[in-house]
Amino acid sequence: MKHWKTLLALILMGFAIYFNWGWFWAVFIFLGLLNTLKNKTIHFVEEVSREESPILYWIMIFIWTLLAIYSILNYMYPF
Repeated sequence: MKHWKTLLALILMGFAIYFNWGWFWAVFIFLGLLNTLKNKTIHFVEEVSREESPILYWIMIFIWTLLAIYSILNYMYPF
């Protein structure tokens, strides 16, 4: 199966929404960050590469990192 990771992520997203798994979103964002750092491109509304737009790339990495940290803290210490 070619896109097994994508299909698995979609299924797990369904479970996360249904069962209200807050921790899942932190893991999901963190894994996306690792993939982004590895590939040096980030896909949001459009593709942003580190070579073409380094400032925007690092701003987006920073924001996604904050979102992952917020998700983890929100799960551990609900506000």
